[in-house]
Amino acid sequence: MDLKGRLQNLATLESQYPHVLSVYLRCREGGRDRRKENLIFLKNRAADIQSVMSGDKRGLEFLRQGLEQVELIRRQDLSPNVIGLALFLQGDKVIERFETSIPFEDQLAYRRFPFVSQLAYIGEEFEPYAVVHLDSRSARIFEIALGELVDSSDIKSEVHRRIHRGGWSQMRFQRGIEGEKHAHIQDVADALADLVSRHRYKRIVVIGPDKTRSILRDCLTADVARRIIDGERVDSRSADHELLQTAVDYFHKAEEEEESSKMDRVIREIHSTTMGVSGLEDTLKYLSRGQAYMVLLPTDLKQQGSQCNACGMIFKDQASSCHACESTDISGVDLKEVVTRTAVKFGSQLEFVKNSEFQKKLGGAAALLRSPRIH
Repeated sequence: MDLKGRLQNLATLESQYPHVLSVYLRCREGGRDRRKENLIFLKNRAADIQSVMSGDKRGLEFLRQGLEQVELIRRQDLSPNVIGLALFLQGDKVIERFETSIPFEDQLAYRRFPFVSQLAYIGEEFEPYAVVHLDSRSARIFEIALGELVDSSDIKSEVHRRIHRGGWSQMRFQRGIEGEKHAHIQDVADALADLVSRHRYKRIVVIGPDKTRSILRDCLTADVARRIIDGERVDSRSADHELLQTAVDYFHKAEEEEESSKMDRVIREIHSTTMGVSGLEDTLKYLSRGQAYMVLLPTDLKQQGSQCNACGMIFKDQASSCHACESTDISGVDLKEVVTRTAVKFGSQLEFVKNSEFQKKLGGAAALLRSPRIH
């Protein structure tokens, strides 16, 4: 199952006993293993949680079982490529495990539901994509997921080199060479179409000569072509990590442009069709109702709010009663966490925005709606 499906399962999980133990660890700092720091963090954070659960013997036992399992996993050797580790447990049973080349912020929570905001951020920020290094005779295709190279493949075609004799025979031979080059590029296009059909890559970064990239575009289906990000020509002798870093730079530039485009779209919808809202209060209101199909949230949101346990309405401040159903069964919540879980649960798209103009233009939160807003 893909990350989106696994996140959906976690976001809809809720359990009274045992509670869900959510653990995020940054396992490496540069080339240094942070195992010692991770174990100290686990011990200290567990002590904080246990101090507020002193009367819940059953819950404490399940917590102890989970912590023992987490410590056992963290004491084991991890691959040097693993920078971030996320674990979700019920008692001593690991229900989900994620290893990434992207760091997490150390976090431990023990609640009726999993904490998923860090995982959702990584999934949105580092969506799976492909990188193609292409020339007229060969191609390398790299598949990237959660910021890590997960597979690569080579496509090499038998293309004759140009000859320099003159006359009609050279022209005929050269036409043959051009046909071989086109067939090679068509093979690359077919391979990309297969990858997109299986993995639905949102973006494909193509690095290579201008002419070869142009021919590739002509060979692609419309569905694959719209995912292409064109890259500059790179020395074919470049090491893989140099190629991938070049691709990442193009990828982030495309992400920034898309982020700005989404902000502009919300502004247009607010003023023309009433299918958009801005500001944290309205965004939370329409998300709680299941009316938001895309939510834009600041990456650095750190704010406590509240949620009605009766109807699920979310409020940006601490509330004593629900403004929607008047229930007094209200819980304090981490807004980034509850917004993430609610968005995933309702199938709403979630965009974590880094744009410095976000607060000024849209009040630091916004949503596109499934139906016109109610005045």
